[in-house]
Amino acid sequence: MGKKATVQYRELKTDGPLKGMELKDMLVDVLRRRGEHHAFGENARLRIIDLDQDGSYVILNKVSPPDTWDGSVLCGQLIHLQAGTDIQAVLQSLEEDTDEFLLQNVDVGPRTRVLKGALYFAVNKNHVGLIEGQSVKSLLLERYLTALFQNAGELEPGDQVILNGRFSAAGTKGLTEMSDITMSAKPNFFSAQDASVVADDERHAGGARDEGHTVFDVLKLMGWSEDAITRLEQEIPSGGRIEGLFKVFIKSKRNTIKIPKVAVNEALRNFDPEDIGLQGDGREKGGLVKLSVTRNVKTNGSLLDPEDAMLQIVEALKEWASSGKIDCRFEA
Repeated sequence: MGKKATVQYRELKTDGPLKGMELKDMLVDVLRRRGEHHAFGENARLRIIDLDQDGSYVILNKVSPPDTWDGSVLCGQLIHLQAGTDIQAVLQSLEEDTDEFLLQNVDVGPRTRVLKGALYFAVNKNHVGLIEGQSVKSLLLERYLTALFQNAGELEPGDQVILNGRFSAAGTKGLTEMSDITMSAKPNFFSAQDASVVADDERHAGGARDEGHTVFDVLKLMGWSEDAITRLEQEIPSGGRIEGLFKVFIKSKRNTIKIPKVAVNEALRNFDPEDIGLQGDGREKGGLVKLSVTRNVKTNGSLLDPEDAMLQIVEALKEWASSGKIDCRFEA
């Protein structure tokens, strides 16, 4: 058995405090350090980090065997375990004849932590290939690596690991710089029930992301008061929603300053390209894509097989390298 998974490309941003840093070597160095009676790479308990201080845990759970660490690639599995021991489930057989299935709170015990999601990655120098989970995105990997390196004394507080995306225009040369960027925001609905009945194939920026990307969130950042937002919210009719399309540009006096494409690769690394428009000497919209490829990955039940997921990521990196899309080399 297997299922389709998207392998995405990221690259460590190496200016500022990370100048000269090589992500793969730094990870190997930290994994070889000793904490208590074990090296970090030998004991997953030492790699547990409570990023949100809420009792949930992010863990670099699985890494490549130590005898491969001096090779060109390091692979890993990042998991997020949610806090609490109560889950909601149906315990009856779905083959049972019943007027309704009973949804129950199930205490799985104090020693059990429920998996919120998993992410798989492979690193070659500063090149990263990854398969995101439903609830574990590349942003969580950035935060985990930042905390790991800060705890190891390799990064100062305030410094952070940023994994840039790489955008290109399908079939065309594409823009190298732009005058402005337009972005959609996740709509705010009249009610949560209205949001739940939106067709699955209706696309919105942030539709698969966590809170913090809605129209009202953006308006707050722009300085709108709570009263003004409340009045605007009251204008949404029953069954309706408010959508926003925001334009970003840089001005110096009366002149518009060009924005380099490299800035887009960082700032928009977690956006869906379908929700971005770039305006410059030409325009990119719809044909804008992230460097990614769909692979078939073996499964263990409903979970991706870790070994095969990592293998597919490495194969994707090799394909991009051989086609000249990334300057990534794999020694024998």
